[in-house]
Amino acid sequence: MIDTIAHTRDMNLQLKSGGNALHILKSITFAIRPGEVMSIVGPSGSGKTSLLMVLGGLEKASDGQVSVGGTSLSGLSEDQLAEVRRNNIGILFQNFHLIPSMTALENVALALEIAFDDMPVSEITERARKALADVGLAARETHLPSALSGGEQQRVGLARAIVTRPKLLLADEPTGNLDQETAATAIELLFDLAHRNDMAVLLITHDNVLAQRADRRMRMDHGMLSEIELASA
Repeated sequence: MIDTIAHTRDMNLQLKSGGNALHILKSITFAIRPGEVMSIVGPSGSGKTSLLMVLGGLEKASDGQVSVGGTSLSGLSEDQLAEVRRNNIGILFQNFHLIPSMTALENVALALEIAFDDMPVSEITERARKALADVGLAARETHLPSALSGGEQQRVGLARAIVTRPKLLLADEPTGNLDQETAATAIELLFDLAHRNDMAVLLITHDNVLAQRADRRMRMDHGMLSEIELASA
């Protein structure tokens, strides 16, 4: 698959529960390209978050192919999977998961400190400041999360997710805790950053209006993924 950031082929995920095997993901085949925003909708429990977990190397597929950044995840050790994540993946959560005692700048810088333990402090600070500027929070560097609005906290979370310059951003209901107006602003920013930085975004959402804004739309139902055809004009 040429020019893809991530792809799967006939990928399955089965987990055991009470001695029984649950077939969570069923023969998943898809690809996502640089700069592409792909949305996935579907009912709760259909397997959407499980797919993100597999792509993020946080859950191992039972069989089939999974590749991220040109590297097959099959058979990799936990350390190797961590390296793939560090070099390729950013994650944006529904809950912001900011550290309350750290400023906005420190929260963003922490992602770089964890990912690159040999990066000079000056470079960490410069990149963290740029990431905050990219999400419109240059003037809020020294603020603690408690002094930020919900939308601002989500933008700090976005800055933290992109500061490592990931090729793929996995976003799980990123606007679920925001009001409609704030969510719309956050999504405009996310789409702009994706297209400007050639970053692929896999976006899980229950918001059909938001899903329709994506470059491609997918639906997950009972562990099966299918593409939603765009209506012809």
